Amino acid sequence: MKYVSRIFIFVQVLVLVLFSVSYDALAAGHTVYLPRTTDSEPELAGTRQQVQSFNCATVTDVPPIECEALVALYSSTNGAMWRKNDGWLISPTVDSWYHVSVSDNHVIDLALSSNNLKGSIPAELGNLINLQMLSLSENQLGGVIPPELGNLSNLLLLQLFFNHLSGPIPQELGNLNSLVDLFLNDNQLSGAIPPELGNLNNLVVLHLENNQLSGVIPPEFGNLQNLEVASFYNNQLSGAIPPELGNLTTLIDLDLRNNLFSGSIPSEIGGLSNLYSLLLSSNQISDSIPFELGNLSNLSNLWLDDNSLSGTIPPELGNMTNLRRLNLASNELNGTIPSELDDLNLLFELDLSSNKLNDAIPDALGNLSNLLRLDLSSNQLTGSIPAELGSLNNLWELSLAGNKLNGSIPTAIGNLVALNHLDLSDNMFSGDVPESFTNLVNLCVTGDPNPPCYGNYKTNLGYNRLNVPAPEPPASFLGIKDPDWHLTQAVEAEIPGETGGTVTSNDGNTEIAIPAGAVEGLLTILFAPQPNPSENIGNLNFAGKSFQLTASIGETPVTSFAQPMILTLQYDQASLGPIPEDSLILYYWDANQLAWVDAASTCEGGAYTRNVDENWLSLPICHLSEFALLGDSYDLFLPAIRR
Repeated sequence: MKYVSRIFIFVQVLVLVLFSVSYDALAAGHTVYLPRTTDSEPELAGTRQQVQSFNCATVTDVPPIECEALVALYSSTNGAMWRKNDGWLISPTVDSWYHVSVSDNHVIDLALSSNNLKGSIPAELGNLINLQMLSLSENQLGGVIPPELGNLSNLLLLQLFFNHLSGPIPQELGNLNSLVDLFLNDNQLSGAIPPELGNLNNLVVLHLENNQLSGVIPPEFGNLQNLEVASFYNNQLSGAIPPELGNLTTLIDLDLRNNLFSGSIPSEIGGLSNLYSLLLSSNQISDSIPFELGNLSNLSNLWLDDNSLSGTIPPELGNMTNLRRLNLASNELNGTIPSELDDLNLLFELDLSSNKLNDAIPDALGNLSNLLRLDLSSNQLTGSIPAELGSLNNLWELSLAGNKLNGSIPTAIGNLVALNHLDLSDNMFSGDVPESFTNLVNLCVTGDPNPPCYGNYKTNLGYNRLNVPAPEPPASFLGIKDPDWHLTQAVEAEIPGETGGTVTSNDGNTEIAIPAGAVEGLLTILFAPQPNPSENIGNLNFAGKSFQLTASIGETPVTSFAQPMILTLQYDQASLGPIPEDSLILYYWDANQLAWVDAASTCEGGAYTRNVDENWLSLPICHLSEFALLGDSYDLFLPAIRR
């Protein structure tokens, strides 16, 4: 026993030496708190000196246990280096300490946000049992949230956001029955959300976003009858969205973006009549959009983008007459765009891009007079651009790229004088670019970093069938706004079968020579460049050249020829990436095999001619289809580096 006692005394002495704490301070009965921060030794010295010399017995307006809790905070977060610490560990009245409020001889408010607190939150704060507000946000606090904070039964506001807190959310926080606002966002919290938080019957605002939380949203959260704001954005939460959230009839904002939620959207969400924002973007949510969402008559923001939603867009969404932003992009939605959306008179953003929507663009969208942004790109829309879209006088952005739209560009597009961004690329528009284009003086040039373009907005008419050259006007105007618009336009030519002829792309990089006698009659041939192959290329690598070749005699399609055509293709060295140049192959899409096949194999004995110095290749082709220049890549193995 004597040996153990000597060890204990030795440890005490060692601690005193390491932290320069005098034995006199201990003997005088002072409580000594050792700083737990990452600051350097000189920075800590001032805090240690204040802590050692201060005695809570001298404080006159709060009990010693509450004074000691404040001293513990000062010590563990290096109070001497706070931005402001007026009165702390100096004045005998705690109420005069910077941002400490006292009422009836108890600490009720402690607000030290943005005050350069470094270290950890001491468990002693749990002794401030009369505390109503604790705000330590926007500091550099690390470590865990002490479960002792669950003792603060009078707490109304807890703000710990924008720190470096880690570990789980203590289940003891579920004891804070008076809590109205809970802000734990923008930390490094992990683990599951405690179901005990569902006991916080008075909770109005809950912010857990920007952490590393996992697991499910506890169904017990359906008991939070006063909740108005619930933000779980940017975590690793998974599982189904609990239908119990449909019980939160006071809810105004629900943000579940950037998580791993799966399953369907609960139809019960449609009963949240006070909901203003429903944000479910960037998850793994599937099934159809429940038509019950159309009951959310107060909804302003509906973001369901970047999920796996399927089925059609419910026409009932047209009942959400207060909607301002509707984003359904990057899903698997199909069918038509409901004309009922024209009832959304307040809408200023409509994004339906990267889906499988088909049929025509409804004329009724031209009634959305407040629309600033309309993105219908990367769908399967057909028909022409409705002239009614020319009524959208406030429109800044119009994106229709990557569809199957055809016909001429309507003159009414020239009415959209507020446009900064116009992308009509990768469609089948034909005819002349209308003269009215010269009215669109606010259009951005690709890559312009200045406002209002910021490098994001552009003008793009590429990959269509528009007439080249354009008439004047708008030829000079297009030369400024979209200088290379003409290089990727399709080329259509008539070739007499008896004489043959040549078709050359507008950029001069592709030539198809049709020999005399390849067909009988007048051959109409269309060369249509594409930005990318339309079919999956699997493990192959794209080398920057893709196009459709189609031909007909009268109304009869021609896909094969009696004699080989010779295709010569100039490629860009910079587009090859990891592809070895001598392995480049022009593939065609075989619709019977549903596979990419070497185009040279379409002709008996077909072989390539290559000139790697001049970056071109040539080959015979006897069958028309979609073509793409592809190649294998060498795997690159880097030697392991040993330290």
